[in-house]
Amino acid sequence: MIRDIFDIYNRNWSQILIWSFVIILPVTVISFLSMIYVYTSENAVAPEYFSVFAIILNFIICIPPFMKMVIVYKQDHSINSLEGILYFIKQFGILFVFTGIFYFIAVIGIYFLFIPTILALVFLLIFPFFSEGRNVKEIYKNTIQVIMKENISLIGELLVIFCLNIGCWVIMMLFLAQYENNIFAFLVFRVLLNALVFPIIYIYLTLRFRKEISNPLME
Repeated sequence: MIRDIFDIYNRNWSQILIWSFVIILPVTVISFLSMIYVYTSENAVAPEYFSVFAIILNFIICIPPFMKMVIVYKQDHSINSLEGILYFIKQFGILFVFTGIFYFIAVIGIYFLFIPTILALVFLLIFPFFSEGRNVKEIYKNTIQVIMKENISLIGELLVIFCLNIGCWVIMMLFLAQYENNIFAFLVFRVLLNALVFPIIYIYLTLRFRKEISNPLME
């Protein structure tokens, strides 16, 4: 699979670069600045929950163009940069709504021995890769099928992605610790980090969850 990931990346580097600047960059900037605003607001309630939501949403809503790129590539077709941007816009609403609902379930699940939390986070990890379904029922059905099939291994996937994001963030913090506390520097590093890491994760997860990849995307 590693070979497939880098082959797809190398053959689509121009689209990936454009989407990184047009999609990942502004989404990351908005996410980061919203966290700063909430943390500095005197009226903020539980800003840590909002920050986690912003990080998760930042990751999820950027998935569509990269997912579609992988699927059409495996079908021996290609997708141009504009098609990817339009697909991102098309999928934005359903990803935002689903992420909000299941993140709320995840937070509430903390008070119920974390079981709903784990299930909700696993659902959040998988459902974006089926968000092109004809309706909510089909998205839910496809997501549940993967959860039932993969089972415990999905928790491992979740932990790996979580640790990768946190690990990259810690490395960045350690590097910046030797300099003055500069919000702009933090923002620039975070944007670059997301632009470099997210596409690789998206390609991997698409290959991982869309094993029926020869089937065409639904219009």
